[in-house]
Amino acid sequence: MDNELITRTVDEIVSICSPLNIILISSKVSTDGSLAGFKLVVIVNDNPEESISDLECRLYMQIDSEIPFDLVLYSRSEWEKFKNDTGTFAWKTHNTGVYIYGENL
Repeated sequence: MDNELITRTVDEIVSICSPLNIILISSKVSTDGSLAGFKLVVIVNDNPEESISDLECRLYMQIDSEIPFDLVLYSRSEWEKFKNDTGTFAWKTHNTGVYIYGENL
């Protein structure tokens, strides 16, 4: 991972929720070649005390980024259920995304 803005965002996610994995799905580049936006999948341990949607809101509220970014969150059990199911977003992410944090689950 060589983009400072993505690296900074990943570091913030790690400090907020200690994810198992972070996968880069896409990045957009402006006409001048600079990063214009990116999308990450974040896989976290199952946590009965905080829903995925609550965690997602918390991440968006706490992360300050100079450029737009999108997050897609999965609990570990959701990820395990869908990553091998051909045609799902998790399957596509698992097979084409770039693992930039954690081990490939």
